[in-house]
Amino acid sequence: MTLETFKMNSSQRILVLLIATFSAYFTTSKYIFDQVYDTLPVVIDEQFHVPQGLAYCNENYSYWDPKITTLPGLYLVSATAIRFYFECNLYNLRFVNLIASCVNLVLFVSILKYVYFMEIRKSKIVLQALSLTILPPLYFFSHVYYTDTLSLTFLLAFSRLCFTSKYKSLMLIFGFLSVLMRQTNIAWIAMVFGHKALDILVKSSRVFGNQYLTNVTFGKNSLIARDIDKSKLKRYYNLSDVFIALKYHIRTCFTSFFNFLSLQDWLVLITHTMLLVSFVVFVYINGSIVVGDKKAHEASLHVPQLLYFLLFYGVFGFPYVLAKLPSTIHLIKINKLNILLLALVMGVIVHFNTVVHPYLLADNRHFTFYVWNRWFGKYDFAVYATIPVYIFLLFSLYDNLKGQNCISFLLPYSVCLFLVLGLQKMIEVRYFLIPYIILRLRFIRPSYYIVLIEFFWYLAINTCAFYVFFNKEVIWSDFDYAQRIIW
Repeated sequence: MTLETFKMNSSQRILVLLIATFSAYFTTSKYIFDQVYDTLPVVIDEQFHVPQGLAYCNENYSYWDPKITTLPGLYLVSATAIRFYFECNLYNLRFVNLIASCVNLVLFVSILKYVYFMEIRKSKIVLQALSLTILPPLYFFSHVYYTDTLSLTFLLAFSRLCFTSKYKSLMLIFGFLSVLMRQTNIAWIAMVFGHKALDILVKSSRVFGNQYLTNVTFGKNSLIARDIDKSKLKRYYNLSDVFIALKYHIRTCFTSFFNFLSLQDWLVLITHTMLLVSFVVFVYINGSIVVGDKKAHEASLHVPQLLYFLLFYGVFGFPYVLAKLPSTIHLIKINKLNILLLALVMGVIVHFNTVVHPYLLADNRHFTFYVWNRWFGKYDFAVYATIPVYIFLLFSLYDNLKGQNCISFLLPYSVCLFLVLGLQKMIEVRYFLIPYIILRLRFIRPSYYIVLIEFFWYLAINTCAFYVFFNKEVIWSDFDYAQRIIW
């Protein structure tokens, strides 16, 4: 069988699987969507989002609710999708997110197909894509009128375009739209920019500086220069490689860095730079990253958010925690000194920087309210007692990433993760979704068995979450109908 024939057969197989999965996903989700619609007329923050969406749908662009903190991307896109063909109402506004979740399924397949280029079992790719689409907090918000689902849609589209570095104009449009949905998406655009820049920084130093090869000269279009991963030089590099490259480029005034850049590289970097500069201008004019309700969403140092993100990984990455359990325990055993240092650092962090937002203590319509009040808020020792769990999960996460990632990804990701989470006072599981999805796509290729466990694990969590939503009522005197508990 020729390579062309194999690719054609492979594409046909994955297309058939995707169509079948897409149909099953949409049918099931549509049923749940209708049940959610019949259960609750307004889901918490929809009291702000829905009137705004209806105003835009009716071409009333002068109306703006000051309680809304995000840019108007959700309302512009949903209004554009609805007003010419459908009635402007709550059902259709919510339905836009359900359609977006179906698009996410297709985008996940496309991304995983690119990542696992020679993966024989196409069903494993589609099943992973389905699991990511039904990631429990994300899946719930696909049934209501929140920003999260569409925000992810445009960010996934932007990321997929970045893989091949083609269609720069589309890359710019989707990058702009992803930020228009949610401002913090600019951090992940910056991460892609940083990843690309660090790759070029190290590769160019190796080609022109010959740090690993001596007395050999390579043209900038050679295999080693253009694709370090396919060369025998070194596939994944670490922090010391970045320092070596930086030292070389400073000494040569970055002439090699710019000589190395191809036209394609220039266009990609310029596209990202335009997005980043535009956002800086917006923040300068607006005076804040937040659009409205700035007092309730002021940036403040909140490093424990990174520790709570580890708990998020522990819950939703549980199959991967189990898969790496023996090797994680071995890592812990040979890193006793590092564990003591981590325990000390984490102890200082939780002692001096544990922050509690008033909304967390007051709003009993979120699962985080119950977790906090029945553990962290109930026992004084809880913030310290959880430190061993943080340490274990940190080693587990490292275990799932090692061997498949290099510093050109980990360094920009870590910086952007801190910017997105470490400056957020409010604890919201929705804030953890995109950071987790990015990491999940970087995990070492899982076995089919682990992929199946992940899928059924998410089904079980979703079943429990929707059961609580449909059956547990919360009475608020401010509303004439019962509230429900959500993520």
